[in-house]
Amino acid sequence: MTDIKDQEWAACQNPKVGDVLKWNEPLWAAPNKPRGKRDKIGEQEIIAQLMDVKDTLEFRVNNVRKISSGNAEIKVKKHEFIKRKKTSIEKGNCQKLLTK
Repeated sequence: MTDIKDQEWAACQNPKVGDVLKWNEPLWAAPNKPRGKRDKIGEQEIIAQLMDVKDTLEFRVNNVRKISSGNAEIKVKKHEFIKRKKTSIEKGNCQKLLTK
């Protein structure tokens, strides 16, 4: 079986339950200011299967890797369940795994 990272991907407009998606999202520094935005210190790529669609999308993480240099720590772990807004996924260049 071919590794999931070597498969073909296409832009995803309307994800459905069971789809495997990948997207990029920022890694943020710990808060160091009383107000305002946290500093972006890196970026991670997440590959996850969509488990449920509600107000937020619920995923089970298949793979996560850091795609930026620096010492930022990855915040998500493999096999973890995560929730994301659809708009957040769209900002991260969401792609869907093509099945044959």
